[in-house]
Parts: sequence; structure tokens; C-alpha cells
Amino acid sequence: MARRDRVVGSDPVVSEADRTVDTAAMRLPHRRLSAVVAGALAASLLPAAGVSAASPDFPAGFEGYHTYAEVGAEVGAVAAAHPGIVRRFSLGRSYQGRELWAAKVSDNVAVDENEPEVLYDGGHHSDEHMGVEMALRILGWLADGYGADPRITRIVNSREIWIVFLVNPDGAEYDISGGSFRRWRKNRQPNAGSTYIGTDLNRNYDYRWNSGGRTSDNPQAITYAGPSAFSAPESRAFRDFLASRVVNGRQQIRTHITFHELGRLVMWPYGYTTADLPSDMSADDLASLRTIGRAMAASNGYKPEQASDLYLTSGTTRDYAYGRYRIHSYTFEMSAVDYPDDSLIAAETGRNREAVLYLAERAWCPYSILGAATTLARCGVFDDDLEVGRGWRIDPAGTDTATAGAWRQGNPSPTAQDGAKQLDATPSGRYAFATGLTAGASAGAYDVDGGTTSVETRPMTLRSTAGQRLTFAWTFAHSALSTADDEFRGLLIPASGSAATVFLVRGAAVDRDGAWRTASVALDRWAGQMVRFRFIARDAAGASLVEAAFDDVRVTRPS
Repeated sequence: MARRDRVVGSDPVVSEADRTVDTAAMRLPHRRLSAVVAGALAASLLPAAGVSAASPDFPAGFEGYHTYAEVGAEVGAVAAAHPGIVRRFSLGRSYQGRELWAAKVSDNVAVDENEPEVLYDGGHHSDEHMGVEMALRILGWLADGYGADPRITRIVNSREIWIVFLVNPDGAEYDISGGSFRRWRKNRQPNAGSTYIGTDLNRNYDYRWNSGGRTSDNPQAITYAGPSAFSAPESRAFRDFLASRVVNGRQQIRTHITFHELGRLVMWPYGYTTADLPSDMSADDLASLRTIGRAMAASNGYKPEQASDLYLTSGTTRDYAYGRYRIHSYTFEMSAVDYPDDSLIAAETGRNREAVLYLAERAWCPYSILGAATTLARCGVFDDDLEVGRGWRIDPAGTDTATAGAWRQGNPSPTAQDGAKQLDATPSGRYAFATGLTAGASAGAYDVDGGTTSVETRPMTLRSTAGQRLTFAWTFAHSALSTADDEFRGLLIPASGSAATVFLVRGAAVDRDGAWRTASVALDRWAGQMVRFRFIARDAAGASLVEAAFDDVRVTRPS
């Protein structure tokens, strides 16, 4: 994503006039590779099948940038020099067979620890080489600073940090081939039925894929979204990596920056809409995204804004990371000029050091930026606004008997019979768990019928400190034909010992309309134990209409 896109009709295409290169700035000499890096480059980075052994270099005045081969060698050398905290690996391979090099940085790098995670990536757009240098600089800061810089040491000891250096290596190599920049943005994958090459990887993710804005369905366009979401092997590899960081139903990566090149901007979701608070974002998320984004911009001198303030986009990495996983994801547009020469690398990357470290520190709980009350409510061992999937299991014991109205996560449709029964508005965002999301032809079409339906959280270990509480929003509605046999029950199930009812509402022979209420349950009895929470709705009165729903399930921090 960069300001240099020019719109011709509905399709942004590349133009020589859209690019400017600061040729007047002082040049750096070609970087000198250390012996270990040069050895790794010569001996261990053999080309993949179908990839030429000859690697192009940058044009004169830009030799300070790293080619694909040098990126792999540099990361390998750092990992070899710091094996206790750095591990090099590949997300997969590009269309032309190049490794998508990445690194993990953590104090116990070979162990998947229960620590907050942060992700940085560069090179989604092959013509934005400064983002690759930013990713390499982050690796250098962490590796060189560990044990020497107390702040970096604390971060590495308490976080798992992931860095993806060059998401689009085929395009990057093509961009510098031939002795001058080709001004190439996309990957190098052919498009079936067309002579045009490449997909814009930063339009190829499936969240609001190809839904408008500066995104194109024309294979000639530099913002071509591809024939389908994740049609590019590079975006699929990035998608699969994010999915691999879901552990016990929870995405471990909490914060993320994707580095691009032009504009000096810090941007947060969304790019697909100009609405500040669309239905697929909560108020807490908007407030924390903005506050963190503005703090980072204050440190690097960039302009903070919602991504769509620049222009509308769809299918981007940032919108995908937030929309699918609720990762606090940001796009940094670096540099004040297009194709900055290598004399600017140190200054342009160095100005982001504070923002990079700050976001790693905030990864423990981004909501904590909103103050003590929000930290207490949102930063415990479990926090689910039900806007994305986080490992819930329907009918976990295999004993449900309901013939209709099973628990479903989604956007409930409203129903009414002598007043509202299923509510369409939820306490936050769009989604909740409800007994039958669809309205149907009548209010009783999809209510609970014929027995029980249950849904359960993933296991979690409560802190050993007293003062934690289970909180959630709930609603329970029924017709006047209900009896006390109809119910909405909450169970706490410890890893050892008997399940305990911690919440119970029973039916009665009165008409009860739906209304959102809040429950709060003390958990001191189970402090330090591994537990699950199960919600059960029961229709046992035969002809009664029964609806239940819950949202915003949390275990608070100890008070």
C-alpha cells in the first residue's frame, strides 16, 4: 500500500510518473558482508528448484539494501551467532520456489512457551525494499541487545517475537533485475487466461476480499486481488502461519506491524470501510487501536490514522489479522520518498525503534492501554467478545438432546412473541452465542426444543491469586407456557473434582421477554486450577418457547 498508486478508470496501474527517487542524497558504499554471512551465502543457500543460482543486485546507489540471498544469509548468520534466542525457519515457498524466511526470537527459542506474541513483517510489496530492511533491523536490535540492553532483555525474556523478512521474494528479485528498478509490486505468479503476471499480495487475504476501494479484479492492475482469496502461495503461507499460532483456541499473537515504504503513516484497521466503528469492531478495540497507534506515531513522527483515511482497500494483511483474529495490527508506511536510496536506511529504520519495542511490550494485553478498570476486566486469563472463534465446543460431552435451537455463534436475528424473545442487538460487536440464530417463520421456529443444548470453553488455568471473577452478559426469554424445568445454567468444570453450578435461571409460568443482563461469579474457590465453563439451555416443558444467549465472557484479573 502506498500513495504512488494512480487510478485509471477503476484499476490502479503503474506509471513512470508515479515514482520518484531521491538521487541527490548521499550514497552508502556497498555493504561489506561478514565472514560468517558470506560463508552462509556461498555454502548454505542453494537455490530452490526453478530458481536461478544467480542473484541480482540493487542498482548503483542502492547496494546497501539486501537481496533475497543476502536476507537468508543474514538471518541464518544471526541465528548461528545467537542460537539460544534466535531460530531461523521458513513459512513455506514462493511461487518460484524461494523460501519465505522468518525468525523466532525468545529466551527459550526452542520451546513454545505460554507468553504473549508479537509479529513484524516486511516485503509484501516487492518494490518496497525499506520494509525488508526494517525487519532485518528489528532482528539486529533484539539479538545484539539481549543481555546488554535491559529493556530488550526483558522483552525477549517475556515474549515470543516473530519476524517475517520478505513475504514476496520473487517480486523483489524481479524488481532489481536488469540493472535498474522495474517498479514491480506484485508476486510473479501467472494469471490463467491472461498474459499479465502477478497478484498484489496485500489484496489477496480473505477478509473483505475484493470488496472495493483501491483493489482491482483486473490482472493488469498493480492492485489486482487475484482470482480468489489466498490464490497466491505467499499469502497462503502467511495465513497458515497465523493459524499455527492458535493454541487451545486462542491466537497467541496479540500485536503486529506490517512494514511498507511510502508516506510515514501509522495505520490501524479497517481499510475496507470509512466507518470508525463498523459492526465488526468493538468500542474497546477501536479505542485501544487508536491509542496505541497514536502513541507509536508520537515516537516516530508519523501521521496516525485509520487505514481508510488514506484510501479504501480490501483483502489486506492488516484487516485480515484483526478481522479474523483480533490481533492489534498496524501498517507502517515508511520513508518520505519513493525508492529511498541506501543512505536513508539507517535513519528510516532507526526512527521506528521505540515503536517496535513499545508494541512488543503492549502485547501482554493491548486493552490495558485504556486504564485500570479495562485492564481488570479485559486482561485476565480468558477474554472473549465472541466476534471470532476461540475454541468453544458445542455438545462437548456428546449428551445434548435438543431437537432444535442448538447453541450457535453468530449474528442473531430478532424474534418476538408477546414481546422480544431473541434479541438482534448484542452488548458488543455483532456476534454472540444464541440458541438458534435464525428467526424463521415464527418465534418458535428455532427456539430450544426437546431437551438440552450445551457449549463449553477451552480449558484455562486460573491464576493462584484470589479476586478473579467470571463475568458475562446473558439473556433468557420464554413464553407463559414455561415451567421451572426450563433453564439456563452455567457450570464450572475443574480438571479434577466435581462440576459446580455457578449460574442458574429457571423458567416460570409467565411471559418473559429477552433483555441483556450481566452475571458476575467469584472464582476464589478454584484459584490456581485448570477449569472450563459450560453453558446449558434446556427446554423441558414441551410446548414452551425458550431462547437464551450470552456474550462477552471473561475471567477478570485478580482485584
